[in-house]
Amino acid sequence: MSNRQLGPIVGATLITSDLQHVSKSYQQVLGFNLHAQFQVTEELALLWQSPKLEEANLHVLASSDGNSWLRIVEDNSAKPAMPLKSHGWMSLETNVGNVDSLRKRFTDERFTIIGEPAYLQVSDAIKAMQVIGPAGEVSYLTQIEREVPPFELPMTNAETAGLFIPVLATPDRDKSLDFYQTLNAADQGLKFDTKVSVLNNAWRQELEHQYPVATLQLDGKCLFEIDQVAQASAIVSNENGLPSGIGLITCVTKNIDAIAKRFNSNIHLINDDYYPGTKVLLLKGPAGEFIELVEAS
Repeated sequence: MSNRQLGPIVGATLITSDLQHVSKSYQQVLGFNLHAQFQVTEELALLWQSPKLEEANLHVLASSDGNSWLRIVEDNSAKPAMPLKSHGWMSLETNVGNVDSLRKRFTDERFTIIGEPAYLQVSDAIKAMQVIGPAGEVSYLTQIEREVPPFELPMTNAETAGLFIPVLATPDRDKSLDFYQTLNAADQGLKFDTKVSVLNNAWRQELEHQYPVATLQLDGKCLFEIDQVAQASAIVSNENGLPSGIGLITCVTKNIDAIAKRFNSNIHLINDDYYPGTKVLLLKGPAGEFIELVEAS
């Protein structure tokens, strides 16, 4: 049994001023299904330290494999996200069965293609494309054809499946990696410099320009990727709410009581089938990002 204290990733929560547009875009373009819709409860608003989000409209969407991992919360006064240009959760890497087939679905402006399907430099077993979604979130749609050691990655035959790599943009790779290594309390992350084409294009850098990057393996064939983007703006925060775009990431932990004690954080008891357990806490990372940790029951 792994000593890793984090993983798998439960999902992501998008913050948008137009819930219906974002929700319908995922359903109509990517074939997601509406799993649940309700208003943010007082308990969730307290957990998120976001009083203005109480009674905000919320949708939970499921990818075609049935995994209900994508939450969308409406904040009418949310600032526009700054894709690839601000710190915080920068992108969502999700598992897909056939990226070339999925490419044909992008026929209008609801998703902006920023990277056509291509095999990655790191492995000819990974083929991916990149898009900017309707909430200003960046998504990497990734087809994994076989195992890619030393990484532990998922494979799927479904058209769309779960989130397996949240990507963080940070001003300081080492500081962010230390934070997540402390939470994971197991494997040391891998640190390296590599080109990130979508960042080079967004920042008009030379094609071969490299960024300091780290990866941290989690349980459940999931990872964190940490990209140091020193020139990016501070996270796009909203007063009494969550950041615009990818507002938070939710992850399972095995040791929520120890984490709560170490970080002096309150555990909240939440009865919501989005979570695999009832004990949940919220932490703020070094780049201003929020991560929700839940202890699986």
